[in-house]
Amino acid sequence: MKLGILTTTGLLIAMGLASGVKAENVSQVKQLLETKKCSQCDLTGAQLAGIDLSGADLSGANLRGANLNGANLDEAKLNEANLKQAKLQGASLIGAKMHGANLEGADLSRANLSLAGLVIATLKNTNLTSANLIGANLESANLAGANLKNARQSVANLANVSLRGGSLSGIDVQGVNLRDANLTNANLNGANLNGSDLTGANLKNANMANVDLKNASLP
Repeated sequence: MKLGILTTTGLLIAMGLASGVKAENVSQVKQLLETKKCSQCDLTGAQLAGIDLSGADLSGANLRGANLNGANLDEAKLNEANLKQAKLQGASLIGAKMHGANLEGADLSRANLSLAGLVIATLKNTNLTSANLIGANLESANLAGANLKNARQSVANLANVSLRGGSLSGIDVQGVNLRDANLTNANLNGANLNGSDLTGANLKNANMANVDLKNASLP
């Protein structure tokens, strides 16, 4: 088993180098794969697609541009991590701790973020198409320009969120807390906001076509 781990590690490091990962990052990639502990590590552009990183401590790590497509990051600690422009298509982030994480421009399409903590996280221009956000906490998160088309959501906290210019087109977020949210210029076409709380929300120039607002609390 140990030989298999080392072989996999060596292969991944080789892949990382071939794809342009800085040489000084190789030891930290190896550390992460062998210990799942790499707080504050520089993992810029690391090739980690499909890797099991469940429960890993990546607090404050720099994962800018990293390839984490299909990776298992369930219950991982990613507080204050830099995931700007990271690839996280189909990644599993169930219960991940992402307080204050920077996910600007990241691709989280089809990612499972159920029960994830994303309080004050930056999700500006992030692709969340068809993502699972059931039970995720996005309070005070910055979702300006984010695409949440067909994302799944349930009773959850989006209070004080900023979705200026973003899209909730087709999203099913019935019962969601959107109190005081900034939805200026947002595309809400076809969204299911049944029973949601939009008290104090800014809906200036928002596209509200075909929105289900049954039993919703409006501004």
